Amino acid sequence: MFEIGTTLREARVRRKLTLQQAEDDTKIRVKYIQAMENEDFEVMPSPAYVKGFLRTYSGYLGLDSNVILQEYYSRFQPDEDHDVFGGSSALRPHAHRRRNTLAFVAVVCLLVLALIYVLGSTGKGKQTPATVVTPPTTPSTSPKATHSASTKPSPTPTALALTVTTSSAASWVEVRENSPSGTTLFAETVPQGETKSFHVPAGKKCYLRLGVPDAMIIKVDGKKLATPAETLPTTYQVTTKGMVKV
Repeated sequence: MFEIGTTLREARVRRKLTLQQAEDDTKIRVKYIQAMENEDFEVMPSPAYVKGFLRTYSGYLGLDSNVILQEYYSRFQPDEDHDVFGGSSALRPHAHRRRNTLAFVAVVCLLVLALIYVLGSTGKGKQTPATVVTPPTTPSTSPKATHSASTKPSPTPTALALTVTTSSAASWVEVRENSPSGTTLFAETVPQGETKSFHVPAGKKCYLRLGVPDAMIIKVDGKKLATPAETLPTTYQVTTKGMVKV
């Protein structure tokens, strides 16, 4: 057993080094160098600092740092496991804390990833179904509508061209429109052999009163109509289809 502090001080003195020189070279403050040379290790911030400073300072002075540390462990920390050959025992507590921190961070990351996966799966299960847009239907033309569209409009009424000829005897001729007592277009006795022509406006009904119906030739639009065998004055409604007694 030897005195750590005495060994360090004697080595410094042999090398003719001052405390200030040792601080400049090792970057260890003078008060900590004095604490090591006086074995006043309680001045140090923690045992980790003591081990680190002892290793650095003893190596700087040309001493075997493993022997110095072994003496420190045996006298000041007898219950602590240590590397006799000076490995990294001074840093073990710090490394242990680092491993614990890394393990904690890894666990937190795994939990976060698991939570993201669960939320993603839940979101997929609750997706809103896509809205199906139905294209507008073009209205089809019904058969009835087609039929109505193709139906020809009623022909526009045309004017009525009427000619009256007294063939075998003179006769009273009276032409009215709209009704038997309507507007008079002509009212005279037509001598035998003469022809009278009349124009009845479109949409107007034509009424003809004859004194001797069987002595007359009646034409409508150039078409001869059948003359009723009447010998007495008679009134007729004249159309393109014929003569109707009224």
